[in-house]
This record gives sequence, C-alpha cells and structure tokens, in this order.
Amino acid sequence: MGEDPAGGPIEVRLGSQAAPVLLCFLHIGCDGCEEFWTGLGRGRVPDRPEPLTVVAVTKGAGSVDRDGVARAAAGATGVPVVMSDGAWADYRVTGYPFFVLVDPSTRTVVGETVGFGWTDVHSMIRAAGC
Repeated sequence: MGEDPAGGPIEVRLGSQAAPVLLCFLHIGCDGCEEFWTGLGRGRVPDRPEPLTVVAVTKGAGSVDRDGVARAAAGATGVPVVMSDGAWADYRVTGYPFFVLVDPSTRTVVGETVGFGWTDVHSMIRAAGC
C-alpha cells in the first residue's frame, strides 16, 4: 500500500494475483536503477516470458521526490508504481536495486536478490522455479 506518483492511493493485493509477483525496489537517483526503470518501460521484465506480475516500489513521498519518480516511471506502462516506506520496511530492503519474488497463493517470499542487471533477476526467478 502507498501512493502512486500522482499522489493517489494505490494498493497491490498479492493474494489476488494469479502469477508470481516481482517487487522491484528502485530509486530515482541510482545509476544502477536506470537500467531497470528502462526495462520496466516495456511493461514487463525484459526477455522474461509471462506470466509474471511486476510492481515497482520506491520510497514514500517524504523520502523521495514524487516528480522524479513520475519521470523515472513515465514509460513503465502497465507496471504499478507504489511509493511506500512501509513496503521497504516490511520486506527488509536496505538498498537498491533489490528484487523480491512472492508466491501469491501462499504470500511467501520465494526469491530475492540485489540486481546488478536483468540477468541477476532472471537467475533468481529461475532458481525459485517460476
């Protein structure tokens, strides 16, 4: 739960998703995150067959510039962007870019990784059996 870059409320209910959920914890001032923002601009994880539900998560509006998030996420059509300090705390994310894969049927984390590129994310997804 959090806000979208326009300031409206947004909630992604993990249990209501049919496919595994990839939470992409990104920042707007991170050189390493730029590749991921660009990749999400395609509306999905690059070179990853569906099904996979993708959600971008940034820090909340009190921690990061809302307009900067809107600019970074402008091309991420079809990918919800949730601005939430709470999500970072709930998933114990201390740095970025960081990725968490959740099984929606059990609402459990089945994989997580620091992403130095999309290949790291793909490896984590494969290792989780998704």
